[in-house]
Amino acid sequence: MQTECSAGAYEFPASCGRRVVARFDGGRMSSDGGVILVKQADDILGLSRRFAACFRDERHPAFVEYRVEDLVRQRIMGLALGYEDLNDHDALRHDPVMGLVSGRLSGSRANCAALAGKSTLNRLERSGQQADRYCRIIADHEALATLFVTLFMDQHERAAARIVLDVDATDDRIHGHQEGRAFHGYYGHNCYLPLYIFCGDHLLSATLRTADRDPGKEALADIRRIVEQIRSRWPRVRILVRGDSGFSRDTLMTWCEDNHVDFLSGLAGNTRLYDRIASLSAEVRDEAATTGRAARGFASFDWITKDSWTRRRRVVAKAEWRHGNRYHRFI
Repeated sequence: MQTECSAGAYEFPASCGRRVVARFDGGRMSSDGGVILVKQADDILGLSRRFAACFRDERHPAFVEYRVEDLVRQRIMGLALGYEDLNDHDALRHDPVMGLVSGRLSGSRANCAALAGKSTLNRLERSGQQADRYCRIIADHEALATLFVTLFMDQHERAAARIVLDVDATDDRIHGHQEGRAFHGYYGHNCYLPLYIFCGDHLLSATLRTADRDPGKEALADIRRIVEQIRSRWPRVRILVRGDSGFSRDTLMTWCEDNHVDFLSGLAGNTRLYDRIASLSAEVRDEAATTGRAARGFASFDWITKDSWTRRRRVVAKAEWRHGNRYHRFI
């Protein structure tokens, strides 16, 4: 039987005045070429290098194929491309562009891919305070926590006069029986509830938490650490902590007041608060009914809860009526 050989190129009908040709000699291909730009940014910031320095490697050097910095950079580049699942790296480890940005185009040993697979990366992510039989890479959690604040301040040529720290928790949905899963009534599904603190576009803290814990009660430790670190370099900076009603906790607000940190948080409405602005609400409701348009009014007053606050604080209320419905807010 005669052997049939594929042509090196196949020409399709022309389109828009251009030849359309398919070729089959492109060699190794990748759809993730944009990550090369991410690599350039990483080189400027030194993120992978500085992040990797927060780990201690106790593996035997003779048996190490992938350095900690190689693993960290591979994971960061994968996340930047949207590959959150470690399983993705069993394919990405053979991707030529991923190898290029990770500084490894081939393995140094026979039968070793250029990059690590999911199991090796998983051991890195599960690194604890002490080495064990299966994990010999130790994370310095204090160094990791301070790194993001250091990176943030390094981006400024001079000390900022005023900064705003936004604190919030959000759901990270769980699709299975992962360790620490819990149901969250607000989101309506099993999830984790990580706590984030940002300053503008800069991430300062990300703490993985289970969904059965109150973020408002646990935010103080992270905020205290961040404020102290920032003030060690910027002693005159004015700081505002901002969050929703979940963070209007007496311990957090008292600490801010005692340490000259401004705060702004939402306050959940209740019968006492609605009664406090009843006259304003009635005026706004009548205005909306008369004009047929949305109407709003504002009030400011000192306030203390029945038993959860230890001191009086200023509250600003917005009374709003739209289409016959009440939309009141308190901060």
